[in-house]
Amino acid sequence: MEKSYPTTGKALIVERLCKSYKDTKALSGVSFIAKRGELLGYLGPNGAGKTTTINILSGLLEPDSGRAEVYRIDVAADPIGVKQRLGVVPEESNLYPELTCRNNLIYAGELYGLSKSERMSRADDLLHQFGLIDRSGKPFRSLSRGLKRRLTIAAALVHSPDVLFLDEPTAGLDVVSAMKLRSLIRDINGAGTTVLLTTHNLREASDLCTRILILIGGRIVAEGTPSEISARVSSIKRLSVGLSQQLDLSDIREACKAIKSASIDGNELKVDVLDVHDAIAQIMTYVELRGGRILSIESVAPSLEDAFISILEQHGEDGN
Repeated sequence: MEKSYPTTGKALIVERLCKSYKDTKALSGVSFIAKRGELLGYLGPNGAGKTTTINILSGLLEPDSGRAEVYRIDVAADPIGVKQRLGVVPEESNLYPELTCRNNLIYAGELYGLSKSERMSRADDLLHQFGLIDRSGKPFRSLSRGLKRRLTIAAALVHSPDVLFLDEPTAGLDVVSAMKLRSLIRDINGAGTTVLLTTHNLREASDLCTRILILIGGRIVAEGTPSEISARVSSIKRLSVGLSQQLDLSDIREACKAIKSASIDGNELKVDVLDVHDAIAQIMTYVELRGGRILSIESVAPSLEDAFISILEQHGEDGN
Protein backbone atom coordinates (compact mmCIF):
# COMPACT_ATOMS: atom_id res chain seq x y z
CA MET A 1 0.00 0.00 0.00
CA GLU A 2 1.31 3.46 -0.89
CA LYS A 3 2.08 5.84 1.95
CA SER A 4 -0.12 8.88 2.38
CA TYR A 5 0.97 11.58 4.82
CA PRO A 6 -1.28 14.15 6.48
CA THR A 7 -0.14 17.71 5.79
CA THR A 8 -0.92 19.32 9.15
CA GLY A 9 2.25 20.17 11.04
CA LYS A 10 4.52 18.89 8.26
CA ALA A 11 7.30 21.04 6.78
CA LEU A 12 8.46 18.48 4.19
CA ILE A 13 6.57 15.60 2.64
CA VAL A 14 8.56 13.28 0.38
CA GLU A 15 6.77 10.40 -1.31
CA ARG A 16 8.40 7.60 -3.34
CA LEU A 17 11.14 9.70 -4.96
CA CYS A 18 13.11 7.89 -7.65
CA LYS A 19 16.00 9.26 -9.67
CA SER A 20 18.54 7.58 -11.95
CA TYR A 21 21.61 8.85 -13.76
CA LYS A 22 22.03 6.56 -16.79
CA ASP A 23 22.54 3.11 -15.22
CA THR A 24 22.99 4.40 -11.66
CA LYS A 25 19.99 4.59 -9.31
CA ALA A 26 20.48 7.57 -7.02
CA LEU A 27 17.10 7.30 -5.28
CA SER A 28 14.85 4.25 -5.12
CA GLY A 29 11.47 5.16 -3.63
CA VAL A 30 12.55 7.52 -0.85
CA SER A 31 9.69 8.61 1.45
CA PHE A 32 9.89 10.65 4.65
CA ILE A 33 8.43 13.62 6.47
CA ALA A 34 9.97 16.46 8.45
CA LYS A 35 7.82 18.05 11.11
CA ARG A 36 7.64 21.81 11.43
CA GLY A 37 10.38 23.05 13.73
CA GLU A 38 12.28 19.74 13.56
CA LEU A 39 16.05 19.38 13.18
CA LEU A 40 16.24 16.30 10.99
CA GLY A 41 19.53 14.55 10.24
CA TYR A 42 19.85 13.02 6.77
CA LEU A 43 22.86 10.71 6.93
CA GLY A 44 24.56 8.26 4.64
CA PRO A 45 27.86 7.40 2.97
CA ASN A 46 29.11 9.26 -0.09
CA GLY A 47 26.91 8.52 -3.10
CA ALA A 48 23.91 7.49 -0.99
CA GLY A 49 21.62 10.06 -2.64
CA LYS A 50 21.59 12.88 -0.07
CA THR A 51 22.54 15.68 -2.45
CA THR A 52 20.15 14.35 -5.10
CA THR A 53 17.32 14.52 -2.56
CA ILE A 54 18.16 18.11 -1.61
CA ASN A 55 18.40 19.16 -5.28
CA ILE A 56 14.97 17.68 -5.96
CA LEU A 57 13.44 19.36 -2.90
CA SER A 58 15.03 22.65 -3.94
CA GLY A 59 13.49 22.47 -7.41
CA LEU A 60 16.92 22.17 -9.07
CA LEU A 61 16.39 18.61 -10.30
CA GLU A 62 13.36 16.71 -11.56
CA PRO A 63 12.73 13.23 -10.15
CA ASP A 64 11.95 10.33 -12.45
CA SER A 65 8.90 9.64 -10.29
CA GLY A 66 7.46 10.49 -6.91
CA ARG A 67 6.58 13.86 -5.44
CA ALA A 68 7.60 16.32 -2.75
CA GLU A 69 5.98 19.19 -0.87
CA VAL A 70 7.48 22.04 1.12
CA TYR A 71 4.91 23.60 3.45
CA ARG A 72 2.09 22.19 1.27
CA ILE A 73 3.62 23.62 -1.93
CA ASP A 74 4.21 20.98 -4.59
CA VAL A 75 7.85 21.26 -5.71
CA ALA A 76 7.17 20.24 -9.32
CA ALA A 77 4.09 22.44 -9.71
CA ASP A 78 5.50 25.60 -8.11
CA PRO A 79 9.32 25.54 -7.86
CA ILE A 80 9.50 29.33 -7.51
CA GLY A 81 7.07 29.28 -4.60
CA VAL A 82 9.11 26.52 -2.96
CA LYS A 83 12.34 28.53 -3.29
CA GLN A 84 10.71 31.36 -1.32
CA ARG A 85 10.20 28.97 1.61
CA LEU A 86 13.68 27.43 1.47
CA GLY A 87 17.21 28.40 2.40
CA VAL A 88 19.99 26.19 1.03
CA VAL A 89 23.57 26.10 2.32
CA PRO A 90 25.77 23.98 0.01
CA GLU A 91 28.91 22.25 1.21
CA GLU A 92 31.06 24.81 -0.62
CA SER A 93 30.23 28.46 -0.01
CA ASN A 94 28.53 30.07 -3.02
CA LEU A 95 28.94 33.78 -2.22
CA TYR A 96 30.87 36.33 -4.26
CA PRO A 97 34.52 36.61 -3.12
CA GLU A 98 34.98 40.21 -4.28
CA LEU A 99 31.82 41.55 -2.58
CA THR A 100 31.86 42.68 1.04
CA CYS A 101 29.99 40.66 3.66
CA ARG A 102 27.21 43.25 3.81
CA ASN A 103 26.89 43.53 0.03
CA ASN A 104 26.72 39.74 -0.34
CA LEU A 105 23.72 39.72 2.01
CA ILE A 106 22.12 42.72 0.30
CA TYR A 107 22.51 41.07 -3.10
CA ALA A 108 21.04 37.82 -1.79
CA GLY A 109 18.04 39.82 -0.54
CA GLU A 110 17.66 41.41 -3.96
CA LEU A 111 17.61 37.97 -5.60
CA TYR A 112 14.75 36.98 -3.30
CA GLY A 113 12.78 40.11 -4.17
CA LEU A 114 13.18 42.06 -0.94
CA SER A 115 12.77 45.82 -1.21
CA LYS A 116 15.87 48.00 -0.84
CA SER A 117 15.04 48.99 2.72
CA GLU A 118 14.15 45.40 3.65
CA ARG A 119 17.35 43.87 2.33
CA MET A 120 19.56 46.52 3.92
CA SER A 121 17.85 46.13 7.28
CA ARG A 122 17.93 42.34 7.02
CA ALA A 123 21.64 42.38 6.14
CA ASP A 124 22.49 44.43 9.23
CA ASP A 125 20.33 42.21 11.46
CA LEU A 126 22.07 39.06 10.21
CA LEU A 127 25.55 40.55 10.55
CA HIS A 128 24.76 41.28 14.20
CA GLN A 129 23.15 37.87 14.79
CA PHE A 130 26.10 35.98 13.29
CA GLY A 131 28.81 38.07 14.98
CA LEU A 132 30.05 39.57 11.70
CA ILE A 133 29.20 43.24 12.10
CA ASP A 134 32.86 44.22 12.52
CA ARG A 135 33.63 42.50 9.21
CA SER A 136 30.69 43.90 7.26
CA GLY A 137 32.95 45.97 4.98
CA LYS A 138 35.53 43.25 4.34
CA PRO A 139 35.43 41.18 1.13
CA PHE A 140 34.15 37.64 1.51
CA ARG A 141 37.43 36.16 0.26
CA SER A 142 39.32 37.66 3.22
CA LEU A 143 37.33 35.70 5.82
CA SER A 144 38.48 32.54 7.58
CA ARG A 145 36.76 29.30 6.58
CA GLY A 146 34.63 29.39 9.74
CA LEU A 147 33.44 32.95 9.12
CA LYS A 148 32.74 32.12 5.47
CA ARG A 149 30.43 29.31 6.62
CA ARG A 150 28.65 31.71 8.97
CA LEU A 151 28.06 34.28 6.24
CA THR A 152 26.90 31.57 3.80
CA ILE A 153 24.27 30.45 6.31
CA ALA A 154 23.29 34.08 6.94
CA ALA A 155 22.77 34.58 3.19
CA ALA A 156 20.48 31.53 3.09
CA LEU A 157 18.37 33.12 5.85
CA VAL A 158 18.10 36.60 4.32
CA HIS A 159 14.50 35.98 3.14
CA SER A 160 13.47 34.36 6.48
CA PRO A 161 12.80 30.87 5.05
CA ASP A 162 10.70 28.29 6.86
CA VAL A 163 13.08 25.44 5.99
CA LEU A 164 16.88 25.44 5.93
CA PHE A 165 18.97 22.77 4.16
CA LEU A 166 22.49 22.47 5.59
CA ASP A 167 24.97 20.33 3.62
CA GLU A 168 28.06 19.49 5.73
CA PRO A 169 28.04 22.88 7.51
CA THR A 170 31.07 22.23 9.73
CA ALA A 171 33.24 20.25 7.29
CA GLY A 172 36.86 21.38 7.44
CA LEU A 173 36.37 23.73 10.39
CA ASP A 174 38.56 23.81 13.48
CA VAL A 175 37.06 22.68 16.79
CA VAL A 176 36.17 26.16 18.08
CA SER A 177 34.64 27.35 14.78
CA ALA A 178 32.60 24.15 14.49
CA MET A 179 31.35 24.52 18.06
CA LYS A 180 30.24 28.13 17.43
CA LEU A 181 28.50 27.14 14.20
CA ARG A 182 26.63 24.31 15.93
CA SER A 183 25.44 26.82 18.52
CA LEU A 184 24.12 29.05 15.72
CA ILE A 185 22.31 26.10 14.15
CA ARG A 186 20.61 25.38 17.48
CA ASP A 187 19.55 29.03 17.72
CA ILE A 188 18.16 29.01 14.17
CA ASN A 189 16.19 25.85 14.83
CA GLY A 190 15.09 27.12 18.25
CA ALA A 191 13.58 30.18 16.55
CA GLY A 192 11.23 27.86 14.63
CA THR A 193 13.10 27.13 11.39
CA THR A 194 12.90 23.52 10.23
CA VAL A 195 16.42 22.24 9.49
CA LEU A 196 17.48 19.32 7.28
CA LEU A 197 21.12 18.55 8.08
CA THR A 198 23.54 16.32 6.19
CA THR A 199 26.84 15.57 7.90
CA HIS A 200 29.51 12.89 8.12
CA ASN A 201 30.16 13.92 11.73
CA LEU A 202 28.07 11.38 13.64
CA ARG A 203 28.73 13.01 17.01
CA GLU A 204 27.46 16.27 15.58
CA ALA A 205 24.32 14.57 14.28
CA SER A 206 23.70 12.90 17.63
CA ASP A 207 24.19 16.20 19.45
CA LEU A 208 22.04 18.38 17.17
CA CYS A 209 19.31 16.26 15.62
CA THR A 210 15.93 15.40 17.12
CA ARG A 211 15.48 12.62 14.56
CA ILE A 212 17.69 10.89 12.02
CA LEU A 213 17.23 9.18 8.66
CA ILE A 214 19.96 6.90 7.29
CA LEU A 215 20.13 6.61 3.51
CA ILE A 216 22.10 3.83 1.82
CA GLY A 217 22.04 3.06 -1.88
CA GLY A 218 19.15 5.44 -2.49
CA ARG A 219 16.92 3.87 0.17
CA ILE A 220 16.14 4.89 3.74
CA VAL A 221 17.20 1.93 5.86
CA ALA A 222 16.85 3.38 9.38
CA GLU A 223 14.80 6.11 11.04
CA GLY A 224 14.43 7.30 14.62
CA THR A 225 15.91 9.43 17.37
CA PRO A 226 19.68 9.15 17.89
CA SER A 227 19.11 6.98 20.97
CA GLU A 228 16.66 4.71 19.11
CA ILE A 229 19.13 4.12 16.29
CA SER A 230 22.01 3.61 18.74
CA ALA A 231 19.95 0.93 20.48
CA ARG A 232 20.07 -1.17 17.30
CA VAL A 233 23.56 -2.36 18.30
CA SER A 234 22.63 -3.19 21.89
CA SER A 235 23.86 -6.77 21.38
CA ILE A 236 27.42 -5.41 21.44
CA LYS A 237 28.64 -4.25 24.86
CA ARG A 238 31.35 -1.61 25.15
CA LEU A 239 33.65 -1.49 28.16
CA SER A 240 36.03 1.26 29.24
CA VAL A 241 38.90 -0.16 31.27
CA GLY A 242 41.19 2.15 33.26
CA LEU A 243 44.75 0.83 33.64
CA SER A 244 47.47 1.69 36.16
CA GLN A 245 50.00 2.29 33.40
CA GLN A 246 50.43 2.23 29.65
CA LEU A 247 50.95 -1.27 28.28
CA ASP A 248 51.62 -2.82 24.90
CA LEU A 249 48.21 -4.30 24.10
CA SER A 250 48.76 -4.96 20.42
CA ASP A 251 47.86 -8.65 20.71
CA ILE A 252 44.89 -8.33 23.09
CA ARG A 253 42.31 -9.44 20.52
CA GLU A 254 44.25 -12.63 19.81
CA ALA A 255 44.75 -13.32 23.53
CA CYS A 256 41.20 -12.47 24.67
CA LYS A 257 38.73 -14.26 22.42
CA ALA A 258 35.69 -12.55 24.01
CA ILE A 259 36.81 -9.18 22.60
CA LYS A 260 35.30 -8.16 19.27
CA SER A 261 37.35 -4.97 18.82
CA ALA A 262 39.75 -2.91 20.95
CA SER A 263 41.41 0.50 21.04
CA ILE A 264 43.79 2.13 23.51
CA ASP A 265 44.06 5.81 24.45
CA GLY A 266 46.81 6.37 27.01
CA ASN A 267 45.82 4.39 30.10
CA GLU A 268 42.28 3.74 28.89
CA LEU A 269 41.34 0.57 27.05
CA LYS A 270 38.07 0.49 25.13
CA VAL A 271 36.72 -2.86 24.00
CA ASP A 272 33.59 -4.15 22.29
CA VAL A 273 32.52 -7.54 23.58
CA LEU A 274 29.65 -9.97 23.14
CA ASP A 275 29.98 -11.57 26.61
CA VAL A 276 30.89 -9.16 29.41
CA HIS A 277 31.81 -11.71 32.08
CA ASP A 278 34.14 -13.73 29.84
CA ALA A 279 35.77 -10.55 28.55
CA ILE A 280 36.43 -9.11 32.03
CA ALA A 281 38.04 -12.36 33.22
CA GLN A 282 40.23 -12.57 30.12
CA ILE A 283 41.26 -8.88 30.30
CA MET A 284 42.19 -9.13 34.00
CA THR A 285 44.43 -12.16 33.35
CA TYR A 286 45.95 -10.52 30.29
CA VAL A 287 46.78 -7.24 32.09
CA GLU A 288 48.18 -8.99 35.21
CA LEU A 289 50.52 -11.15 33.10
CA ARG A 290 51.97 -7.93 31.68
CA GLY A 291 52.57 -6.38 35.10
CA GLY A 292 49.65 -3.98 35.08
CA ARG A 293 46.59 -3.42 37.25
CA ILE A 294 43.00 -2.58 36.39
CA LEU A 295 41.77 0.55 38.19
CA SER A 296 38.23 0.72 36.83
CA ILE A 297 35.78 -0.96 34.48
CA GLU A 298 32.74 0.90 33.14
CA SER A 299 30.01 -0.08 30.71
CA VAL A 300 29.60 2.44 27.88
CA ALA A 301 26.41 2.74 25.82
CA PRO A 302 26.88 2.29 22.05
CA SER A 303 27.02 5.54 20.10
CA LEU A 304 25.25 6.66 16.94
CA GLU A 305 28.58 6.12 15.18
CA ASP A 306 28.62 2.48 16.31
CA ALA A 307 25.08 1.99 15.01
CA PHE A 308 25.84 3.74 11.73
CA ILE A 309 28.85 1.52 11.03
CA SER A 310 26.84 -1.57 11.97
CA ILE A 311 24.02 -0.56 9.59
CA LEU A 312 26.52 0.08 6.78
CA GLU A 313 28.02 -3.38 7.31
CA GLN A 314 24.56 -4.97 7.27
CA HIS A 315 23.94 -3.42 3.85
CA GLY A 316 27.33 -4.31 2.40
CA GLU A 317 28.81 -0.81 2.62
CA ASP A 318 32.30 0.00 3.91
CA GLY A 319 31.47 3.63 4.77
CA ASN A 320 34.17 5.17 2.59
